[in-house]
Amino acid sequence: MGNAMTVLRVNFLPEFYFGDDAVLLTLDGSGTNKIKTAVIDARNNGSSQLIHDGVTQEFVIEADAATIELSPGRVIWRLDPAKAAEISDDLEALSAAGHFYVDITKPAETLVISRDEYTDVVYPWISPA
Repeated sequence: MGNAMTVLRVNFLPEFYFGDDAVLLTLDGSGTNKIKTAVIDARNNGSSQLIHDGVTQEFVIEADAATIELSPGRVIWRLDPAKAAEISDDLEALSAAGHFYVDITKPAETLVISRDEYTDVVYPWISPA
């Protein structure tokens, strides 16, 4: 792959998960490492930030939170410590192609963390209702 661009995209996709809305986090190996580092930094410091492809990903550790606020230029992940740990553990386990499902509360009930799947598909921006 050489100089291939890092894949790190977050999309709200209506009816993506067995007919239910979902948030899809699409990653390649490099994207997986970048997100994992940002989540671990947030777990250690209370918050972190990552800018990739013109989109700012903010990670904020908050009690009882499991939400992802989506806009075209900014994604704010509000996660309680247990949810942040679950996501970082899932990212650690994704050493090859595959995916994990994580329960969240907004803007959908499911976050799909996907490595080396859907990477060739660039989904159009859809704003969560």
